[in-house]
Amino acid sequence: MRSTRGAGGERRCAGWAVCLGLVALVFAVAGCRRESPNVILVSVDTLRADALGTYGGPIATPTFDRLAHEGVVFEHTYAPTSATAPSHATLFTGQEPQRHGVLRNGEALAKDAQPLAALFHAHGYATAGFVSSFVLDPRFGWNAGFDHYDAEIPEAGATMGKQKPYPGAFWGAERFGGFDRRATSTTDAVVRWLATAPEPYFLFVHFFDPHGPYVPPAAFAERTAEMPVSLEGRELPSVPPAKLEQLIRRYQGEVLYVDDALAAVAEAATHKSKRPTVIAVTGDHGEGLGQHRWLEHAVSLYDEQVHVPLLLYAPGRLPGGRRVATPVALADVAPTLLDLAGLPAPTAPIDGRSLAAAARGGAEPDARPIFGVRRLVSEEAGWGHGVQLSVRNGRWKYIWASDAPHELYDLDADPGERSNVLDAHADVAAELRGLLERHVAALPKPREAAPLSEETRKALQALGYAE
Repeated sequence: MRSTRGAGGERRCAGWAVCLGLVALVFAVAGCRRESPNVILVSVDTLRADALGTYGGPIATPTFDRLAHEGVVFEHTYAPTSATAPSHATLFTGQEPQRHGVLRNGEALAKDAQPLAALFHAHGYATAGFVSSFVLDPRFGWNAGFDHYDAEIPEAGATMGKQKPYPGAFWGAERFGGFDRRATSTTDAVVRWLATAPEPYFLFVHFFDPHGPYVPPAAFAERTAEMPVSLEGRELPSVPPAKLEQLIRRYQGEVLYVDDALAAVAEAATHKSKRPTVIAVTGDHGEGLGQHRWLEHAVSLYDEQVHVPLLLYAPGRLPGGRRVATPVALADVAPTLLDLAGLPAPTAPIDGRSLAAAARGGAEPDARPIFGVRRLVSEEAGWGHGVQLSVRNGRWKYIWASDAPHELYDLDADPGERSNVLDAHADVAAELRGLLERHVAALPKPREAAPLSEETRKALQALGYAE
């Protein structure tokens, strides 16, 4: 084609160039939108960080370890508490429990909350959630923002039973039909949904299995049957050491079971779609496993109950093999996932901050104090009883208790929190207590939750979560 000469022709060519540039820009923007990543958030109930091979665990955990090797590991991530509902509310909102108001299992997420699913949905994402415990039932508001929320938990296959595994066990009272479902059942439902899932999507998957009563399928129990177990710093009243070793091995077998389920979810998600996918894996809290004379969780803020893994996996978007050493909080997950998806932060006040820059290979995030809160599970107990508050700042961790001695630990010298050095470092304790008091004063006053329904009370009593 012969070009048109002259001033007018040049202007026409320039006009076409501008138009073509605008068209290219439109297509580029549309392409970016088409390439908005799928986002998968996996929460594993009762998962200690050190149960995973990549965190120095006693046995390899192939899927967790592969995601860690090919993604980003946050080595020191802390839940705000050691109970399922408050930690998941923080995971969904980026807010600490005193701000979002869920301080015990059985309490409902506020109707004016801005959970992750609602934020992704508002930006055109399909949203789906699959949960494995009654604690995350829709009656408590956990389905807010989800197009599809699968909480079908039949009694058949539940792990919760009438038999207690040892005298004084925290769980195992009167059977509550349909309290939990196994990882296989949850995974099957997730894979079915992924087969026809619209994109982009935000998918939340909750696995319950590492929670008591530790009954891994035989194939996974066999893989941990001879696993070496160190009982240094571990004991349970009235439980022989051999029995404690067995319980720890069974717990680890449950972790391997979830590892296998996680592999199926990751394969189903990445096999079907060519779209970039971000996978985040974390836990809501840990498990005592005999440390501080406790097997389970929900009773303290010691690290074995609040130190959880955090893995971010996004091939082509995040570097592989990156490890971030700065302590971070579960409240940081929500703003991080929104940032990785290119979406704005919530308009509601949040306590977390995005870790996306550090995950992409930037500088370590600034060190910040990390706070914790634990409220007595008894419905009748007010704020004067059974409350613990904690602050971690550098090498020090301070725990304030409403009806017990306060505690101070030097985490560099005593990572197991076995030696309370409050008397020897009263000046440090006073400084941390002041930091904690100022922090609490800046948060909304905790609201008193509505009374539990009779059905909810019975369900939580079956776990020992209500007294």
